[in-house]
Amino acid sequence: MSRIKRALTVAVGAAACVALAQAPANAVGSWHIADASNGRGTGAFNSGDSNKFRIADTKADGYGMVLRIKFPGRSEITTCDDRNGANNGFEYCRISNIPHNSEVQIKACAKDFSGGLPGWIDCSYWIKDYTS
Repeated sequence: MSRIKRALTVAVGAAACVALAQAPANAVGSWHIADASNGRGTGAFNSGDSNKFRIADTKADGYGMVLRIKFPGRSEITTCDDRNGANNGFEYCRISNIPHNSEVQIKACAKDFSGGLPGWIDCSYWIKDYTS
């Protein structure tokens, strides 16, 4: 009887491993974080989740947050913005036309969206990652 139990346990375990191995490759991923200085906000990119980006304003100071996104070989910079105030969660953006295994660079910056102050404030460094 114990031989049957052991065989059944091994068979169930093997079936579970096969099911996990057949899950989509982009089902697992981790966020690559870019934190703006002075605690103004944080941005991130998750290559394992259909190329999802996020940005959050974490300091009530009148500035919004921008995740600047650039791709090597392209002159334009795409953005993911949080303009709706501080400490109310992440804004998510998805860019669907990024080719697989492409380099992506992100940088989190504070920005005055009212137009009173030009430029980017308290930016993080550029963080490099790759799409899945």
